[in-house]
Amino acid sequence: MSDGSEPRCRWLGRIGFDDAFALQEEIVRDHAVHGDTVLLLEHDPVYTTGRLGKDENLPSEGGLRSSVPLRRIGRGGDVTYHGPGQLVGYVLVDLRARGGDVHRFLRSIEAGVIALLADLGVAASRVEGRTGAWVQTGNDRQGARKIASIGIGVRRGISMHGFAVNVSVDLGAFDAIVPCDLAGVEMTSVERETGREAPPLVDVAERAARCVRTALPPRVATGARA
Repeated sequence: MSDGSEPRCRWLGRIGFDDAFALQEEIVRDHAVHGDTVLLLEHDPVYTTGRLGKDENLPSEGGLRSSVPLRRIGRGGDVTYHGPGQLVGYVLVDLRARGGDVHRFLRSIEAGVIALLADLGVAASRVEGRTGAWVQTGNDRQGARKIASIGIGVRRGISMHGFAVNVSVDLGAFDAIVPCDLAGVEMTSVERETGREAPPLVDVAERAARCVRTALPPRVATGARA
């Protein structure tokens, strides 16, 4: 899934969270060998929460928590769910070579995700003061439905984690948590918004590779790193 441009995009198919996280760490550790990389995949069911995630937002003991693992990881944001039918993208790039602006980088991922959703027939947008991609009815910010989550971390100047787009995922899995610390938020998906069956996830990943590559800040000239 590479046309020779940066970053290289790799489709991993369905993979457990721990295996994907270990691969992220390997790429960050040996970034000089791997180069800028986007891992595109879907996960076995798992809940993840960021560095400052609140315990009260996590799934309660028993129920889904007894059958779906929970991982606390080094990204921003609060708890979310990953599972089959959701496209996850881990964006592992040298931020120093792309201007060093973490906020700009996060917003570029957001822009790439919004472009992907447009390609899939969903008119998504940003919502002021919130991260991710949202579907709004008119200008109703309060009634905006969240269709994609974004959270990143940075280690040794290399970004980790990235985005998750709800394509055909079981939205009921979000009912056990307070997604992204937003009480009452409605989660949605490409299938729910379009009312039709979504393309296979591997096809969505191909589109995501193009959209995210285009949106990322360009590499700066050698010797001009921030």
